[in-house]
Amino acid sequence: MVITCYKMKLIKLLIISIFFISCSGGISDEIVLKPSDQTLLELLAGSSSKTWRINAEQDAHFSNGAQDKKYPTYWEAYAFSKSNSGFYDDEYTFNINGTYYHKTNETVFGKGSYLNDDFGTTSQLINGDGEIENYPLNNYQTTFSAKKEDDLNKIEFGAKGFVGFYVGEHNYTIECYDSENILLRSVDDQDIAWYIWLTTNTVSETHPKNQFTNLIWSDEFNVTGALDSSKWVHEVGDSWYNNEVQSYTSRLDNSKVEDGKLKIIAKKESYNGNNYTSARIISNTKKDFTYGRVDIKAKIPGKKGTWPALWMLGSNFKSVEWPKCGEIDILEAAQVNNFKVQSTAHHPDKYGDGDTHISSEYTDITEKFHVYSLVWTKQALTFYVDDKPHHLVGNSCVLPFNWDQFIILNVAMGGTMGGEIASDFVSDTMEIEYVRIYQ
Repeated sequence: MVITCYKMKLIKLLIISIFFISCSGGISDEIVLKPSDQTLLELLAGSSSKTWRINAEQDAHFSNGAQDKKYPTYWEAYAFSKSNSGFYDDEYTFNINGTYYHKTNETVFGKGSYLNDDFGTTSQLINGDGEIENYPLNNYQTTFSAKKEDDLNKIEFGAKGFVGFYVGEHNYTIECYDSENILLRSVDDQDIAWYIWLTTNTVSETHPKNQFTNLIWSDEFNVTGALDSSKWVHEVGDSWYNNEVQSYTSRLDNSKVEDGKLKIIAKKESYNGNNYTSARIISNTKKDFTYGRVDIKAKIPGKKGTWPALWMLGSNFKSVEWPKCGEIDILEAAQVNNFKVQSTAHHPDKYGDGDTHISSEYTDITEKFHVYSLVWTKQALTFYVDDKPHHLVGNSCVLPFNWDQFIILNVAMGGTMGGEIASDFVSDTMEIEYVRIYQ
């Protein structure tokens, strides 16, 4: 009975009309409060009021992409990269009665043409990207409604209300959410989709690579002989994908721990109908996890025809066809990319090449050990070499990077990346000093 009465009062409250003037001379509007989808309303406003901020401490907190996708495809901002632009200090307060308060702290950030047209021309110059940083705009109040329509979670603002980077839009969809985080999306009149991650938490100054500090699993490879079977599984077989020509074995001839390192050895030899052998080692069923930081210190083989990889695969790969399961390549190197550092995220919309980047900065990966890292969050996949980022992929709820994955270490021979194998090839080795997972 108490719940019923509360709902009746809420509905009455939401249909009344009130008039007000913005608290500091900004936008003003006649508020017409309308019933909202209760679940979305409570997500945004809680039982009374909730304040959200741009989650600037996360990579890909701000991004854009193609209009026909539900995730970033063009560009993603690294953490804190838009500091002093005028929107990291904004606060967005949703109230249960349908009012919305945008604390701008007197400046905002957005596309210059939209800001000038909608809020008044400023003497500030538009930069080369068509943006105005620190555009002067007073705090303001307006209305909002939240509803589920056409299978979309929508927010619509009254007057000229907006969130984050201003692109002339006042309607948004909620693409991802939990009680403390939401991913908002809007599409401008140029058919570019814009994304912003908001949080109700205090935004720290900690860089993403330093946010995961709890070591939850590792192998330091300090016991000579066979691999630790409590941590790893050998995948054994003679027929593999991508036109590879090796047989994978569990023999010590192809994988062993020696001198404090895991050694995966590719060899030329006749074996089960193939002319090459190697090893493929996985953590599946031993360690599967979602989100965190992975560090792998390794030296990569570089003889013509080898295809070493440090990567991850969705743990549901047996029930969900690749690439729907998701694949994260922390490092692949082969003659097709001149043994350069290449990192890739594969998912259904990026079948084949994937969202990939090849770095030309590291020219000694076959001669020296480097630490290859992935920092994986609900906002982003960021790839590092020796703690320096070289590739950023924005995450979203529609992508297969929000469930368990496992680690794979292997050296393939030939295939689409390995290519032609040198006629004088005898053997080559990938050495791995450690694998560490932090959360």
